[in-house]
Amino acid sequence: MKNLQKKAVLEKKAGESLNKSLFIRELDISNEESILKFLKETYATEGRIDILINNAGIGQSDHFEHIPLKDMQTVFQTNVFGTMRITQEVMKKMKEKRSGHIIFISSILGVFPVPFCDIYIASKFAIEGLVGCLAPVLRAFNISVTDIQPGPVDTPGLENIIKNKLGSFEQEGNPKLDLKVDKETHAMKLAYWDKFMVPLFQRGLQSSHEVAEVIKKCIYEKNPRVLIQTNEVTEKMIKEVLADPTGDKAVEYMASL
Repeated sequence: MKNLQKKAVLEKKAGESLNKSLFIRELDISNEESILKFLKETYATEGRIDILINNAGIGQSDHFEHIPLKDMQTVFQTNVFGTMRITQEVMKKMKEKRSGHIIFISSILGVFPVPFCDIYIASKFAIEGLVGCLAPVLRAFNISVTDIQPGPVDTPGLENIIKNKLGSFEQEGNPKLDLKVDKETHAMKLAYWDKFMVPLFQRGLQSSHEVAEVIKKCIYEKNPRVLIQTNEVTEKMIKEVLADPTGDKAVEYMASL
């Protein structure tokens, strides 16, 4: 966990497995020292890492032209660079042992871009590209690489973004960027929310337990797929975007709102 002060809920959920099969440790993947400290301690106590699940992430959704550079860098530091950095270190050891499984928790938005989530989506597209590059190379070392692509998942982070109508997951205390943007673009954002995002939540919303079951099944498969969608809704969306080599459908859809 990045913040161990929030571990009480997890400890309660863990029950009897706490400090037996589940160990809670501090890890901030946006911090190089934290990554190296965590890995050193883990290898010292466990000897190896069989499975790495890259689940840390920051959400974002605002008007692109008004997002400060530091906010863009914060999203990429966790979603991309931190994820890459810990993967680099873990895959070295996995290659030595010629075994392992690296799982990236990406998003349907890493394939299916939607307006007003620009920085978050750009970070997820980066992960999709990384997976495509690593999978064929690591397969030669008996290491599986899997990209899990969920849609909306019922978590506190999603509750926050719904409450803010596509505001940042970490927006609390920050000025509303909606106040800076022109009225026409803001109206487009609200229309997109009501006519696309709300129906998507209604059709494709999953619990974290459902997504966890998909991940668990993937771990136990002998030859897991590289790309795995978590339900029929996300699978259908990905098929739609991959079947449009022009990229024009999304533009036409926005114009129709």
